[in-house]
Amino acid sequence: MKVNMKKIKIALLLTNLGFLIWSIVQKNHLLIVSLVTSLVYLLWICGRWKRVRKKQNFMIRSIASIDIIVLLMLILFLRLYKVQIIDNAKYKKLIKKQVESVYTFRGKRGSIYDRQGREIAYDIHVYDIIIDPYMLDKTKETKKIISDLFTTLSLKRDKNKFLAELEKDIEKKRRYKLLGVELNNEERAKVVKLIKDYKLRDNEIILKEQAKRIYPRGEIYQNIIGVMGFEKDSDFLVGINGIEKQYEDYLKGKVLRKRVSAVKNRSFALPTAREKFSVSSKGKDVYLTLEEDLQYLLNDEIKKQFEETDSEEAYGIIVNPNTGEILAISTFRKDESVVRNPVFQNQLEPGSIFKPIVVAGAIEDGYINEDSTFDVKDGRITKYRHTIKEATRSIKGIMSVRDILAKSSNVGMVLISDEFTNEVMEGYLKKFGFYNKTGVDFPYEKVPYHMPLKKWDGLKKNTTAFGQGIVVTPIQMIMAFSSVVNGGILYKPYLMEKIVDSETGAIIRRNTPEEVRRTISKETSEKMKAMLEDVVAKGGGARAKVSGYRIGGKTGTAQISAGRGGYLRSDYLTSFIGAFPADNPKYVGLIMFYKPSNVARKLGGLIAAPVFSNIIKRLTITREIVADDISKIKITETDIENINYQTTKTKIYIMPDIKGKTMREVVDIFSGNQIDLKITGTGKVKEFYPAPGTELFEVEEVKVILE
Repeated sequence: MKVNMKKIKIALLLTNLGFLIWSIVQKNHLLIVSLVTSLVYLLWICGRWKRVRKKQNFMIRSIASIDIIVLLMLILFLRLYKVQIIDNAKYKKLIKKQVESVYTFRGKRGSIYDRQGREIAYDIHVYDIIIDPYMLDKTKETKKIISDLFTTLSLKRDKNKFLAELEKDIEKKRRYKLLGVELNNEERAKVVKLIKDYKLRDNEIILKEQAKRIYPRGEIYQNIIGVMGFEKDSDFLVGINGIEKQYEDYLKGKVLRKRVSAVKNRSFALPTAREKFSVSSKGKDVYLTLEEDLQYLLNDEIKKQFEETDSEEAYGIIVNPNTGEILAISTFRKDESVVRNPVFQNQLEPGSIFKPIVVAGAIEDGYINEDSTFDVKDGRITKYRHTIKEATRSIKGIMSVRDILAKSSNVGMVLISDEFTNEVMEGYLKKFGFYNKTGVDFPYEKVPYHMPLKKWDGLKKNTTAFGQGIVVTPIQMIMAFSSVVNGGILYKPYLMEKIVDSETGAIIRRNTPEEVRRTISKETSEKMKAMLEDVVAKGGGARAKVSGYRIGGKTGTAQISAGRGGYLRSDYLTSFIGAFPADNPKYVGLIMFYKPSNVARKLGGLIAAPVFSNIIKRLTITREIVADDISKIKITETDIENINYQTTKTKIYIMPDIKGKTMREVVDIFSGNQIDLKITGTGKVKEFYPAPGTELFEVEEVKVILE
């Protein structure tokens, strides 16, 4: 059978053309190029072989060889087209993976300062040593290198044990082992020299820089600043509570990415490589309203009483009642695993410190005045089949409102609350801020719990009047009380004074006093201040007195709820809330001790009031506050010694600028450090050594010249 070659060629060409049309419809670029190329190739071959005669053997072999070579070149062309055009993005990605590395950094985290500009949280740079066991083994000097490394850094850990661990890692061909030390700049330089001496060029030993957060005054700011933790799916540390979390968006440095192209062993960069940066400035600095001397005094006095009374918890807060600025916060607890700050996150029945709120509201609305009288009879009253008694048997008979506050009469407060309705009482709770968060700039402030008015029983109003059956947070309580003594304005509390761009010094955000609402008139506030001063002068708050100074306040001794309407028999919350000076308060403080046990009488006037007194006494000395009656002041040498030299047991890592400071301030700054202070002269600091900004890791002596 004779084969018709012409028909076969036509069939091949038509088939190829059909596939080409189908490829165009499918938009398959590689197939289109392949078919077009093969179609041209077939037409070219057909034309060439048509002119070849049967007996031209040499010509046949030559043409066949050329055709095969052309075919192979076409195949190579199609492969290159696929790699360079079709799969271009895929292969670029593979190349980058082989020769490019991206190092991610974060700019330096902003510092946190107190009101006087002292650093209470800042970053320092330290270096981790990372060893590649597999590559280090290739040097054949593993033991010698590790031995020299331990000697250079004077490491105290077991060298032989580490070498044994390293041998196991080498057997398993592991590529990463952290030595677990944090090097300063001087130690880093020694390690760099060792790497050069041994000519280590394949990343056998790597120094990884990282920031370490330092809290030089950690003890006195323990539950305010917060702590750092790792960000989700990241190696970066972020604030997880406290001020560190509240102002995380300002404090954190933005991400810095460094892209480097190099050969596989990273020992030198490619000639065409470029370093690309996406650089940002460091985090912003946060200045707080906290005053370190006041913070220290509050912390020191509460700690002493906390330990002496063996309380389960103890906390205190001092604010400026005229602005809402928080000046000091202190918290202690036996269970140190709990990280919440009770000042903002605990809800407690306040007890008698709540009485001034109700009295202020009732005077403001005209239900009573400071001289209104009530008969408490024998010191007990029955309401809705529930008997309410006085704390002591001496409280009985006819009492004025002034006496009810001074002697802390529960029955008297019940009688006062009988002067108005449940709706009025709820109005007081709302007006003084007990139905809402204060809005303080601290994370996780507790949502206030309150019972709807329609669910109040007949006794609710009466028990609320003396601080039972209602829960408040300490921050709510102190802000409400502040409005009673500051002229009648409820302020929003705040901890952040300003946020500063450390590079330019520009203030990018500032807090200013924010009025929430007026609670009482100035006239009512003046009456309340006078009555609260009587509480300290001749009532239950007598132990809050400071010789020569005017102090007003109220004690509290609240039973602790056991749930379902019952109360624990022997556990109490003892408290004192006070204002200084009483006639024109600049400071309002709230002191609380939760479940004190190592005392005979668990009364706020005996436990909490003396703490407030000691704080004010020491404050008047450190700030040289002149007394109202200077002849009444009694200060012993022991008092002054305690003020000047009691230690905070904290460490300063960077030398501060102390020029112009007094000797007392210098001692306070360095108290607790293992640094010898060599002070000469009198007056204020003229010269000092070392210079500001010097790292104090190995400094043993600071010289100070006063003039």
